[in-house]
Amino acid sequence: MNLLKKGFAFYVFGNIHVALAVYSLVKLTMFQFGINQDRIAYFSFFGTIFSYNLIRYFQLEKLNTGVSIWIRANKKSLVLLNILTLIGSLFFLMRLEQAEIWLLLPLVSATLFYVIPFKSGPVGLRGVPMLKLLLISLIWAALTVLLPLVSSMDHFSKTTWLIFGQRILFVLAITIPFDIRDSDFDKPELRTLPQLIGTDRSKIFAVLALFASIYLSLELFSFGTVNFITDTLIMLTSMVLVLFTNARRPRYYTSFWIESLPIFWYLLYLIFVE
Repeated sequence: MNLLKKGFAFYVFGNIHVALAVYSLVKLTMFQFGINQDRIAYFSFFGTIFSYNLIRYFQLEKLNTGVSIWIRANKKSLVLLNILTLIGSLFFLMRLEQAEIWLLLPLVSATLFYVIPFKSGPVGLRGVPMLKLLLISLIWAALTVLLPLVSSMDHFSKTTWLIFGQRILFVLAITIPFDIRDSDFDKPELRTLPQLIGTDRSKIFAVLALFASIYLSLELFSFGTVNFITDTLIMLTSMVLVLFTNARRPRYYTSFWIESLPIFWYLLYLIFVE
């Protein structure tokens, strides 16, 4: 049982679970457009593990004490994981098309400029209100919607931008619980949404984003169709998890259950949508 708990902790805190969430959203986009670009899905999976662990390396001193202790205790295993995922990332990166690589460049640059200490004036990038929330939403949406489609411009239509907007709203909403969870540890200069407007108003903001996502689903699919019902079910489930979020909940509440929402979304499409 102890080995199982350690393995599960490594799966979650080693960022394998969040990588599976990104992979699921990429596959969801491919499913919605009837395309198959597995090289992009695998690159997203390996790249997410490596980049998230790299981000933690730069922010180790700012992490929750329990997480930083876990990272130091599993340093060797994490180094091995990072080496393997770097190899996997480079392997599939070399199989990407030129248009896909060009799209990746601003996404990687935005991540590096936020994570690595970088000054854009007296405040710096991290002093921009809600920057982390906006960056995560835009990067996830671009990576999971635009990247699978960019090599085929025929797919860029009103539907593409509706799904892109829906993905931004969804990721934005399910990221807010992480800021609420870390509200006791985040420094004031980060100026996260809970720091600016409080926990309750942040939850309302997330719920409104999810309702807007349902509206976009109604623009995409007719009311009562399996696609619309599936999207609505995921958004309503997300609302419940957001509303029950607080800073005292176990870390698995956000790091596993909320990050499982994209995986459930993709699985529901596989099961119920033809």
